[in-house]
Amino acid sequence: MLMFSRMRILHVSDIHGNIGAVEKIIQKTGEVRADLIAVTGDLTHFGEIEDAETLLERISESGKQIFFVPGNCDPRALLEWTPTNSYVKNLHLRSIDFSGWEFIGLGGAVGRYGTLIEFTEEEVEDMLKKVIPRKSGFIFISHSPPYGLEVDYTGVKHIGSKAVKKYVENYQPKLMICGHAHEGRGIVKINETTIVNSGAAKNGYCAVIDLGESLEVQLTTLY
Repeated sequence: MLMFSRMRILHVSDIHGNIGAVEKIIQKTGEVRADLIAVTGDLTHFGEIEDAETLLERISESGKQIFFVPGNCDPRALLEWTPTNSYVKNLHLRSIDFSGWEFIGLGGAVGRYGTLIEFTEEEVEDMLKKVIPRKSGFIFISHSPPYGLEVDYTGVKHIGSKAVKKYVENYQPKLMICGHAHEGRGIVKINETTIVNSGAAKNGYCAVIDLGESLEVQLTTLY
């Protein structure tokens, strides 16, 4: 029987360079006693590597581990960037263990929006072949939501990824967290996978997730 350690995640996404939101993330981390901060992309708004680094350095002052993936509005070089701060890990196309859990990440988005990190569905499918989970019950961190659900709906159209949805269906993570569609804030399921879009941190939104044998998600605010 698999045994899962207890862990609390503060999930934030789509900061878009909002320094005020960063300060609130640090405060919220302490308030909820999070073990890990997961940032699912769009740290900057068409910024540079230095802008993303500044934001992550500030968040790291919380003293907690940070896992992030780049979003489509982040600089493309962020995909390959290796942080020097030991509290910060770039999860794009990487598998990292933390507190007994395996985390797998994917940055960027599918589509043609004129943004900085965009892929075709075929490119996403090929990239995800590089990160086959080693453990059952893993956590998938992606900027792009799965296609065709409430969590990828902007109120006008679905902007998620079909390749991401296929990956979730095939490998069934215990939890997937995502962002990208600011209006798609919510919690849905694909089979036994719980999928969370925390909403845009720049608008004051976040999620608190308790992981263990059971899974509890609270959509909440930074202030």
